[in-house]
Amino acid sequence: MGLIKAAIGAVGGTLADSWKEAIHCASIDNKTLLKVGTKMNDGSRRSSNTKGTDNYISNGSAIMVETGTCMLTVDNGKITNIVTEPGQYILDNSSAPSIFAGQIKDSLKDVLKRFTYGGTPAVEQKVVYINLQEIPNLLFGTSEPMPYFDPYYNTSIELKCFGTFSIQIPDAEAAVRFYTEVCPKGVDAGDLTAQQVFGSDQYKGEFIQALLGGLSALSDQGVMYAKIQTKLPQLAQEASRNAVDWTERGFRIKSVAFRGPVTLSEESKKRLGARLEADTQLDPNVQRAMMNKSIANGIEAMGSNPGSGGGMMGVMGMGQMMNMGANLLNSYPAQTAQPQQPVQQQPQAAPAAAGWKCPECGAEGNSGKFCSSCGKPKPADPESWICPSCGASNTTNFCTNCGTKKGTQKAEAASPAEWKCECGATNTTKFCSNCGKPKPAAPKKYKCDKCGWVPADPEHPPKFCPECGDPFDENDAM
Repeated sequence: MGLIKAAIGAVGGTLADSWKEAIHCASIDNKTLLKVGTKMNDGSRRSSNTKGTDNYISNGSAIMVETGTCMLTVDNGKITNIVTEPGQYILDNSSAPSIFAGQIKDSLKDVLKRFTYGGTPAVEQKVVYINLQEIPNLLFGTSEPMPYFDPYYNTSIELKCFGTFSIQIPDAEAAVRFYTEVCPKGVDAGDLTAQQVFGSDQYKGEFIQALLGGLSALSDQGVMYAKIQTKLPQLAQEASRNAVDWTERGFRIKSVAFRGPVTLSEESKKRLGARLEADTQLDPNVQRAMMNKSIANGIEAMGSNPGSGGGMMGVMGMGQMMNMGANLLNSYPAQTAQPQQPVQQQPQAAPAAAGWKCPECGAEGNSGKFCSSCGKPKPADPESWICPSCGASNTTNFCTNCGTKKGTQKAEAASPAEWKCECGATNTTKFCSNCGKPKPAAPKKYKCDKCGWVPADPEHPPKFCPECGDPFDENDAM
């Protein structure tokens, strides 16, 4: 009886496995990398197939493929079909392997080697879905500062940062690599999330190494540390290029985002602070300003000396310090702090010969009325004139002292403008003749110093020039 009972069970199992099923991806979000396909009516009361084998997919069953996923059928541990094009597909256990993944390399077809069992299907079969979407919000942080050579300061510093990065399995070939190299195997292996993979210290350490490679590439391109956060897309590309092992495992770094600024270690802050101070002191203008300040402090201290001699000694000391400061400033190097080499005295040039210079040939030392070189007559001396405005003597068309044009008549002195004081008195002088208060200052009028635009009310200009956009400030006051 026992043998008959076993035979009857075997026949019943074969009939149950002949039922067709519909397999789909229940749900896959941007935190999941792999999802195992499930039967659409599994456990439903309306399904008559309650005794089918769990690890067997009936010939002719329908398999649904969603957008943004790569569907793999696995037969006895081997990949038999690859599909990335969304739609419905019918499984044919007797056919050769198929690929519905658009453009794909011929090397990928080598993985589709299927065992045949004379029409008998393999015992272990399943459908898995690989997520081809971008997987964001994977956390990273630097437990130890990362070295960075800053090309601007020409020194090595240490950076600290934390943030998130995203990865992506880009295509069908990468999906096969990911399933082969990373995913757990076996019919009992379930879904796989990004946290399960990238939450390990191994992947965190590999990401920091890739990030270091990306930072090194930015340093070679001359990016100073303060500009790193403006180069995030470029940094992500460089980090992905350095994460060679990740490409071989089927995924790549898509983007990098810092949460907060890239900071310096305390040692690097001190180093850069000292470097900035040194660079500032090498500036010749800063050097002269520091010398001026030191001399001024010394003059003030010496001038206020209350010792013997009182103010007279202070005045004498101030005079000595001023002379000393002037000599120091005149002898202080203007461009570099390098020690000066002794200057050899040059022989003094002979005084120029008296006479006039010919404007035609340039011959000098002419004493007669004609040039001794080319024979041109001596040019007439320019006629001098007295400026009617300031009294200066000139030989040019405009006064070199006040700019008055030659030939301009002396302008009559305009009568002083009258103004009314707060006390009611009318005045023409700078102070009120009744109460002594000073004449109020005239209201400021403004004119754009960039384009010359004058507002309709010059005393109350707008905040910005409507012609060029320059803000109005004290530089625009007329």
